[in-house]
Amino acid sequence: MNHTASDAATASRHGDSNTAAPNGASAASTALDKYSQLPPEIAHIGPEQYNALSTLLLRVSQESYNDLTSILQKMAALPVAPMANGALPNGIGAANMQGNAESNKRKKLMLLQFAQEQRSKFIKLLVLTEWGKKAASDISKLIDIFSWAGAHARNMDAADDQLERIKMLSNIARENNPDIATALQVLSTGKASWMPSLDYIPPKPISSDEALKLLRYMNTSLSIRLNVHENLPRHLRNWRIHSGRVTFIIKGQLEFDVMSFVEDASEQWFLIDLRLLFTPAPTVTVGSRFFMQLKQQADFVLKDKGLPGLFDFLNNFILTHKISVLRSQAAALVRAGWAGSLKVEPVHRLLVVQYWTNKPGKKNWIEIGVSNNRLNNAKSSWRGPPTPSLTTRWFRQGKEVKNANFAFDWTNLSMEKVIKLVIARHTSDILRSTKESMKSGVVAETDLSEAEPADCRLNATLGTKSASITLSLEPVTGNHIVRPASALSARAENAFNLGREPAQMAHVMTQVLAGTLLGLIQRNAQQLGWQTVARQSLTPQMVRSAVKLDVISSVLYWPRGWSPNWAFAPIIDSSGESWWILEIGSTGNRIEHAEQIRMNRPDKSPLPINRSTLASLERVAIQLLSFRVTARQLEKEKRMYALEEELGQTPASAQGLRIARRWVLRVQTPDLLTSSTRDDKWLEADIKITCEGLRVGGQNVWHVASGKMVKSVAADMHKLMAASPQKAFKFSDDGNFRILLSTPFGQDILGELRARLRDVNRLRSFATTLQKRRMRLASSSLQRVQFLYGPSPYTATVNFSSEKEVTIELSSKNPHHRILNLLTHIANDRLPSFMSLDPNDANGLDRFCTTLVLTRPLFKVIREIEQRSPGNCRNPAIHVHSILKYRITYENPVCTFDVRLQPKDDQVFWFVEDNLRPKDPNVLPTPERGQGHRRLDNLQEKLKELFSSKGPGWFGTRNGMIAELDAIPDALRKLNECVLSCKMEGGYVAPPPLERPAQHAQNPGQGMSKTNGVQQGNQQQQQQQQQQQHQHQQQQARMQQQQQQQHQARQQQQGQQQMRMQQSNQRVQQPNGRQPQHMQNARQHMQHQQGRGGRPGQTQNNVIEID
Repeated sequence: MNHTASDAATASRHGDSNTAAPNGASAASTALDKYSQLPPEIAHIGPEQYNALSTLLLRVSQESYNDLTSILQKMAALPVAPMANGALPNGIGAANMQGNAESNKRKKLMLLQFAQEQRSKFIKLLVLTEWGKKAASDISKLIDIFSWAGAHARNMDAADDQLERIKMLSNIARENNPDIATALQVLSTGKASWMPSLDYIPPKPISSDEALKLLRYMNTSLSIRLNVHENLPRHLRNWRIHSGRVTFIIKGQLEFDVMSFVEDASEQWFLIDLRLLFTPAPTVTVGSRFFMQLKQQADFVLKDKGLPGLFDFLNNFILTHKISVLRSQAAALVRAGWAGSLKVEPVHRLLVVQYWTNKPGKKNWIEIGVSNNRLNNAKSSWRGPPTPSLTTRWFRQGKEVKNANFAFDWTNLSMEKVIKLVIARHTSDILRSTKESMKSGVVAETDLSEAEPADCRLNATLGTKSASITLSLEPVTGNHIVRPASALSARAENAFNLGREPAQMAHVMTQVLAGTLLGLIQRNAQQLGWQTVARQSLTPQMVRSAVKLDVISSVLYWPRGWSPNWAFAPIIDSSGESWWILEIGSTGNRIEHAEQIRMNRPDKSPLPINRSTLASLERVAIQLLSFRVTARQLEKEKRMYALEEELGQTPASAQGLRIARRWVLRVQTPDLLTSSTRDDKWLEADIKITCEGLRVGGQNVWHVASGKMVKSVAADMHKLMAASPQKAFKFSDDGNFRILLSTPFGQDILGELRARLRDVNRLRSFATTLQKRRMRLASSSLQRVQFLYGPSPYTATVNFSSEKEVTIELSSKNPHHRILNLLTHIANDRLPSFMSLDPNDANGLDRFCTTLVLTRPLFKVIREIEQRSPGNCRNPAIHVHSILKYRITYENPVCTFDVRLQPKDDQVFWFVEDNLRPKDPNVLPTPERGQGHRRLDNLQEKLKELFSSKGPGWFGTRNGMIAELDAIPDALRKLNECVLSCKMEGGYVAPPPLERPAQHAQNPGQGMSKTNGVQQGNQQQQQQQQQQQHQHQQQQARMQQQQQQQHQARQQQQGQQQMRMQQSNQRVQQPNGRQPQHMQNARQHMQHQQGRGGRPGQTQNNVIEID
């Protein structure tokens, strides 16, 4: 057993003789034994009980690294303002932008705070490390001593507690001394005389009637006291008496019951019961510890201050309890869904709740406390002193908002509802201010809620409903939400969450709307195949100055088929989108003209942006562009025009609204017709032009020109169009017509329209010409007319496709094919010297048809004669000298004849002249121009016989024949048979030339009877000499008479003009231009007459000379 030093000391003090040594040696050993009984050494705490310094350094370093990582993440999470064009050059990024100043300050502050905290930690570690190096061993001993001292101190404290506990337990276990005498007396007699008596007499039980009577009495007594003796304030006027107690009701707060046990009004009231009238609230049970403590305090207040004092006490108690309930609810919200966004700061009888804690800028919070509601001027109201109540103060962006007037429900306590009310008001103010800051053209509507911030939203629309966004705030964090989600809305959200003012937010929303609208337009335009115009040389300032608008964004397009000098541009400004037609200069660096397309719907709603709308806008743009270009040309030509809107009925409108369907350009007809003024009027006063859009796959624009012909022309055109329907020209019974035109994009339609009207006029006049001449129409169009003429019909085609001239098309089988070029010249009026055979011929086409009618019989018989000897084109050979003169030459036998058409006595005849003895020797044909040329005698005899005969419609003259139009075939057949009957077999051999005449005269009778060649030659020479002398005399006489004939011709021309017109009309009314029957009878009567140079009995007046 170990002994301590104190035990040894005690033994020495008591003088233990048993342990004393008799000598010194024994004394020394005794001293050693005493020292050997010293207490044990203090327990040493080993190094395994310590935390090593290296572990501390490692953990502090790890903690520092973790804090640094957290700080960097928080810095990265701070929102940064977006850049419009990406990263800036030279390393200048979004960090140096003005909008990021607040974010940069917060980042720097967080980094400095972290550095300062870590610096203080590592300074402490440094001090601890240096100190540990110097005092490590001493500190170890000090720790051991401190541990030993602490253990002894705890033992001493535990000893006191144990002694006290033993005393208490001993008192319980002690048994008192029993009173045996009293116990025996009570047990034996039932009572003890020395015991005190309590004198308690139990009351008699009360009956129900007595109880009811007592309660009524008490109620009456309480009513008298309250109405007579008590002066209750106005907030205690709501009370009721029942069951011997008075119940005071404070609405939304509590109910408490009081009663008085005596009738004396000076005695105090006592609290009986208490009920809370708000939720959540505990149920106060009578007799509970809480109620007993509350009752004790309440009775004390009733004794001193009466009922008003009790009301003040309970009201303040309830208000404080409500604040406590709200504080506990706020704390629950912080731990639940509002974590990180709410901050609760409890103050004595005051609750401060900060919301949107992570939102940049100044703080936002609400204070809930108890207010005495006293006025600042300290004047009392007639209502009495004010009642304390719960009041709130709202601080937004660090500033108190006056007259917030929140409608908080203090009966049903809900801190979440309180916070939502405040946030809903804050959100509504932000959205309302943003709406007021927007430009007037933006359609903005706010949908606000007083209780639910999630239902507060701002709907903004720019132009169409498709380009609309919704701005709202997330209730918990206060972050802005822009819907629908897109890249633009994401950048806008980042900008809003940096703490932008409402004016800046309105500007950003306008930019987002413009970008959304432009993106929607670009997507639909791309689907339609529109090509974007390169705008390197067209600056936004040029577009802004051209359209005179505050342009937010714009884009220029080339739709399919558009030329490069025109562009279709959607311009977006604060009022929405507008569509413009822009004329770009030739150099591409300026806008020469800009015009807006104004399209309004009947209900005034904006147009939706889709493919159908853009296609409709493109069609309208093409119409307007085409009309503007045409109107510009009309103004340049100083012509009158009118651009109108064609109205149509809306089928779905009950009010019968009329809306514009398309544009109509009205042009005066005289400004479009290229014909001369002497032509008859065939069109009404104006022509209506409409645009039908682009041709499919091309760069031409369709137009439809509508007009009306006069009644006199409409009937003929209707017959013509009924026989030959046209694709590009439509004609109706009432004279209305429509022409389909195609012009290059961006060019006026005047040239094309004038050309088509010219074609219609040509067709109309040419159809009239054909109708007058009884020619049958085969097929027709505005560019080409094919007709039939003659009894065995021949086909001819007139082509109007060329603007400069009319082209005549004849098949090679047509007899007129040989004079095709001459007919073309006649139709185009390129033969100014051509003599008009019909006074009614007004143009080249009339003369062309007249020529066909007059020359048809001639060319028919010429074709017949040529076909009799196929392959022989020289016997006979037909030579065309002019349209009215032809030469027929024969090689076997050699002879030539001229056939020409010439008017005589208001009629037209074919003159066939033998070229053997012409009036002018210079016009002698080449085969008969040789010196001493002579013909075959038999040929000459047969020709003389032919020229002396006559036939139906023709008769012979001295040196030829004269035939009517339809009789020329018979005359030429006779002539051809006569000549070919003298054809020499084996080839033609010319007869001997003529010799000089003999000196002696021959007997004329013998000369006539002889048939030898010499005598016949002499007679021919004499005849030739006589003819030459006669021709010389005739030339001299003709020169003298020439002037007289010209004078007479001018005098007769006016008188004969009317007769010719009448006779010609009668002639052309017959089929194929033949003369009436009475004219043929007159001609037959004339043929029976005789005169000089003709047949026996022919008078001089009936002789027709051939010039």
